[in-house]
Amino acid sequence: MSTHKLDRWAIWLSGACLVHCLAISAAVLLLPTVAGLLVHGETGVHWLFLTIAIPISAIALGSGYRQHRSWLRLAVGTAGLALMFVGVSHLAGRALEPPLTITGVTLVVLAHVLNIRQALAASDPPARD
Repeated sequence: MSTHKLDRWAIWLSGACLVHCLAISAAVLLLPTVAGLLVHGETGVHWLFLTIAIPISAIALGSGYRQHRSWLRLAVGTAGLALMFVGVSHLAGRALEPPLTITGVTLVVLAHVLNIRQALAASDPPARD
């Protein structure tokens, strides 16, 4: 599978995670009576997303690094995955899970977008005069 496809899958997965986090946060704020039902199943879904996101992102960003030698994309993506892990694992407490996860997902998406842009720029033929 090409790096572009892995980057696109990682962006899609990160976007799905972001939509999921925002939807659940809104549901918890707007529907307190339903919040108790949602909270118990959340941990498993978050671990599932993270378990899928880590290998896809690692392969895509690692491949991008090998091609372009840019530490920036690798560092931004790794920081994002680390924030997602800290959020999901509640190492910083349950209250910080949404902001840590949302920030982490945003960084992972940014890293993949930068990876795609660099790959596309490298594959563009030089302009003719």
